[in-house]
Amino acid sequence: MIDNNNMTKKQMNELADIIIAKLELKQAEWDDEFHSSIQDLYGQESSKEAFVMSEEQMLIGELARLQTLLMLFENDEEYEKAAIILSKLNAIKAKLRKGNYDD
Repeated sequence: MIDNNNMTKKQMNELADIIIAKLELKQAEWDDEFHSSIQDLYGQESSKEAFVMSEEQMLIGELARLQTLLMLFENDEEYEKAAIILSKLNAIKAKLRKGNYDD
C-alpha cells in the first residue's frame, strides 16, 4: 500500500501517468479484439464504416469506463487510484460541457 504522507505530488503524478498508460494499453487491446470480432461478422470494410465514432461519442464512452473504474477503486478502498481516475473524469466532463472535442 502506498503511504500518502510520504508521497510527493510529483511522485503521485508519475504514478498517475503509469496507471493511465496501462489502462490505455489495455483499452487498445480490448478495442483491437472488438474490431477483430466485428470484422469476422461483417467483413473488414463494413466493420470500419459501421463503427466510426465522433469525438463526443468516444469521450462519452471513456467517461463511462472511468466511472466504472472509479466505483471499483472506491469499493476496494483504493483511494489513491480513485483520485487519479476522478481527475481524468473531471477533465472529460469539462471537455464535454465546453463542446471542445479537438484537444
